[in-house]
Amino acid sequence: MKSSLRSTAVAAVLCISLGAGVANAGVFDGQTVNVQYFFPDLSSPYAGLANGNYFVDSSVEVHNVVDVFGTLDFSGDGFVVSFFSNFTLLPASFNGFVVSDALSTMAPFTSFSILSNTSSTGTTPFLSFDADHLYVNWEGQGFKAGELVFTTSAVPEPETFAMLLAGLGLLGFMARRKKESIV
Repeated sequence: MKSSLRSTAVAAVLCISLGAGVANAGVFDGQTVNVQYFFPDLSSPYAGLANGNYFVDSSVEVHNVVDVFGTLDFSGDGFVVSFFSNFTLLPASFNGFVVSDALSTMAPFTSFSILSNTSSTGTTPFLSFDADHLYVNWEGQGFKAGELVFTTSAVPEPETFAMLLAGLGLLGFMARRKKESIV
């Protein structure tokens, strides 16, 4: 009987953990993001980027970044800006783009950073974020052909915590049963 109960508990934990991958899809996968370029400040939208809403799938989402100098591709927990030629952006209080959750369906952002940079010839772009926006300010920066790879993370989905609690509950149950059998 004990062996049967233990086997059932282990099987339940394995089934729950196998389903965990579904709950941890990438931040951007299957979401609709809004991309807006601003220059010379955050109150002045700039038409040098194909501003608007984009559904994130396996294709490149934005084909006109900074006056057709590059592309912007979202996937998983990040995005890649690819530049095709050399250029320098004008200095201003803000010369860059903002990514936001167009349909308010994404979990809040908790971090934002650059994974790799093979394009910027000056300092690293200034990054900032809040719960709903990612800001990339590269005012006055020079660029060459290459890529900037950005990553972000969001608050874990509630399903993750539910699975954690279920696993801890099963471990507690098994420990209690073991203690009762010893006594």
